[in-house]
Amino acid sequence: MEFDETEETVWLTRLMNGFVERSPLGESPTILLTVGIVPYVLTAAFLALIGGDVPSTFLVAQLLASTLLAIAPVLVWNYEMAVFPTFVERAAEVTPHDDNRELLAIATRYKRFFASEIRPISVVWTGLVLLAVFANYEYFESLGVTGYADPAFLVYTLFAVWLGTVTAIGVQGAITTNLCLREIGELDFTIDPLHPDGLGGLSTVGYFAIRTTTMISVGALGLPLAFDIARIGGFSEIIYGLVVVYVGMIVGSFVFPTVYINRRANEIKRDHLMEKREEIHELHTRLLDSDDPEAMSTMQIKLDELRNEYEIYDRVSLYPMSLSIASRLASSVLLPLAFLLFETYLA
Repeated sequence: MEFDETEETVWLTRLMNGFVERSPLGESPTILLTVGIVPYVLTAAFLALIGGDVPSTFLVAQLLASTLLAIAPVLVWNYEMAVFPTFVERAAEVTPHDDNRELLAIATRYKRFFASEIRPISVVWTGLVLLAVFANYEYFESLGVTGYADPAFLVYTLFAVWLGTVTAIGVQGAITTNLCLREIGELDFTIDPLHPDGLGGLSTVGYFAIRTTTMISVGALGLPLAFDIARIGGFSEIIYGLVVVYVGMIVGSFVFPTVYINRRANEIKRDHLMEKREEIHELHTRLLDSDDPEAMSTMQIKLDELRNEYEIYDRVSLYPMSLSIASRLASSVLLPLAFLLFETYLA
């Protein structure tokens, strides 16, 4: 089964592919040196226009937010060009052959959804970011901005637009991963108790979910700036509302799809074990009723095999959580929590 990751891509990936195709460097260095420098250029322009005399807290927070926008394009590119195709390839291993075509159709549909249905999310999310900036205008006045028409404020508005449109892709990624995994979970996928991952082959679900979570969690680098604006601005509720939504997305992007797949896998496991029990009981009854020594010996061997298969299948863990996935999840959650604790107790 083949999956064409280049068939349709989100606007940012198309932009980055144009640079990557012409660059002698690798993908990540090229992206960082092209699209990745945009937030730093806008930040430098803003600082130059207001004279550069700003509090150190703003400078550090602004640089962290710029670093977020430098790293995010690399993660978006990797999600579309590597993570999504790898997931489809691995998912085919635990999907019956007859369902592979349906799997490909689902994956292709959500790949297109990620790329072509980004506008509504982008408009709403960017609108909220701009609302937070304009509603907290007092914060920018404290930095030396003299009015809404001040060139410095216009430059920062461009920074906010770039922030909103880029991070909106991460929001779209979380939605895409959840919807895609939910629909794929409705297929009659198989559980291989001898799969090398020790999870019946379901590690592919954890892989896809945690990579999405990691992409979103980088947004935590923008939290110090959000908290700094909220501390001085007049409408902190908007800022904290966005932060709550963001943290919820981090947790939900992993928990919702993996819990759903776990439930579906347990249903499949329960049905399979029931079939095995019926086979064992039927064979055991035939063994007791038989008086042919040779047939009894054959049935006993078969009965032992069935019981062994039952025990192996019953022991397999079906929650897509390996040690590496757990460590990634912990780091994804700890970063925003660290900033939250810093804001609450140290700021």
